[in-house]
Amino acid sequence: MPKQTIVFGVLLIILGVGAYFFSGSQTALMPAYPGLLLVVLGALAGAFQNARRHWMHAAAAVALLGALAPASALVVRAAQMSPLALLVNVGMLGLSAVLLVQMIRSFIAARRSA
Repeated sequence: MPKQTIVFGVLLIILGVGAYFFSGSQTALMPAYPGLLLVVLGALAGAFQNARRHWMHAAAAVALLGALAPASALVVRAAQMSPLALLVNVGMLGLSAVLLVQMIRSFIAARRSA
């Protein structure tokens, strides 16, 4: 799961940086921040095997917040968003939600095998 977390973090960084280059707006970088945090947490989980569970739970919390933030923004003001902002929010929501679901499945499988 740490490698998948790093991959999803990199995808979020690419989404944010790409949107920034298209728009020039600082807020377009929003997906890059949780992406960077996910990369760091995934790397820490890979490096410290004894604390892997703790790092992955922290990454799951970041993924949850990474899904809730754009979901709330879409509910509140999707009609006023530019097409790029809509794409970035939907992309961040999708990537974060998929990662979170994979993490929950991994946690359940680890719990059943223990």
